[in-house]
Amino acid sequence: MFDTIVAPISGQLPSAVAWIRLSGPEAWSIASSLFSPWPETVVPRRAAYGRYASGDDGLALPFSADGSYTGEEAVELSMHGSFAAVNAALEECLYRGARMAAPGEFTQRAFLNGRIDLTQAEAVRDSIEARTAIQLRHATRNREGALRSEVSAIRNAAIRLIAAVEASVDFSEEIGDFDRLAGRQTAEAIQKRLQTLMEGAAVSRVIREGYRIALVGPPNAGKSSLLNRILGTERAIVTPIAGTTRDFVEERVEFEGLSLVLVDTAGLRTSTDEIERLGIERSWSQAMQSDAIWFLYDGRLGWTDQEEELLKTVREGETPVTVLANKSDLGEPEGPGRPISAQTGAGIRELFASIQKEVLEKAPEIGINSRHAAIIEECLTVTNELRDALEHDSPDDLLSVLLQDLVASLGEITGETAEPDMIERIFHDFCIGK
Repeated sequence: MFDTIVAPISGQLPSAVAWIRLSGPEAWSIASSLFSPWPETVVPRRAAYGRYASGDDGLALPFSADGSYTGEEAVELSMHGSFAAVNAALEECLYRGARMAAPGEFTQRAFLNGRIDLTQAEAVRDSIEARTAIQLRHATRNREGALRSEVSAIRNAAIRLIAAVEASVDFSEEIGDFDRLAGRQTAEAIQKRLQTLMEGAAVSRVIREGYRIALVGPPNAGKSSLLNRILGTERAIVTPIAGTTRDFVEERVEFEGLSLVLVDTAGLRTSTDEIERLGIERSWSQAMQSDAIWFLYDGRLGWTDQEEELLKTVREGETPVTVLANKSDLGEPEGPGRPISAQTGAGIRELFASIQKEVLEKAPEIGINSRHAAIIEECLTVTNELRDALEHDSPDDLLSVLLQDLVASLGEITGETAEPDMIERIFHDFCIGK
């Protein structure tokens, strides 16, 4: 925190324009020594045009500690986006006493300086990594403090409950016994708000990571052809020979703001070929880990006992299964399921639209990630114990211990009680420049 750090904060080079950021106690001093003319009186957030010691020209935008991203003195420097211009500017900064920022160090300093909490820091990363409009919307809401506000409200309710319990212990003669009925009502309200957050965990994961769809079925049903049709390119090998696909092929597509991960799998059948058999085993594993399974069969050839047995096995898992009768362009399918055509694309858009509608209808107001979900699950366990203790007239000191555990766990979400190694892990996953 006593070092002045520097790193590029704009995109991949070369580009028309690039930006680097200096942040730390010597940021203005270093910038003034390599950028000319540096303003005699620095006005934060007012850009100045000038020339660098390296010979390039651009803008210098200074920030005061109370108005910068990191919560410390900073300068953002623009220049032409060539490798030569950016590297020269970085070398000038390093020569004058700055050091290269570690991944996520700007955001880590913003957290340590109280500019943001951990949920907002994670949302910064989510904003950078967002591939779709829905992902960006969720990330923006948390970056603006949606999750922090909700968790803080729940935590404050628990803190007030602790105060009421401890006050009744310390000043029982003056204020009387703890009001357990009111305590139960507060505990129930806390639990309800936690459950609401937890109910959105599964859909939050889908929005963040993508909705996984496994394409399964017998050989030559058209799974690879369907994947190629959706992608608009020959991604998977297609031949009339059964068993061409020996392993799963995974690709990501976007449909009207929703990220979808399509997994083309090996045709399901009994095989003596060792490589194909391993591919089939992996296919089963992928199918069971997906959010949905599209079971394809050749609708032109019709539904057979083989498809019936395969479908029965696929449905033994908990993953929802949609049966698709492929090759509908060659005639009315001879069997069950939704008719589609990998050749013409008929029926595919409607499939995606139904998924998008289902996900968006369940989309929570506040998105949570796997770290938040694990902590919230722990909090729900504590609230169950708390409600049980209140209903069975357990001692007040037990209530206090449970409430303190709850407050500490909630603080891990926002970072108020997070362990240093947890904080380090979170920022370790950031890119350089953030």
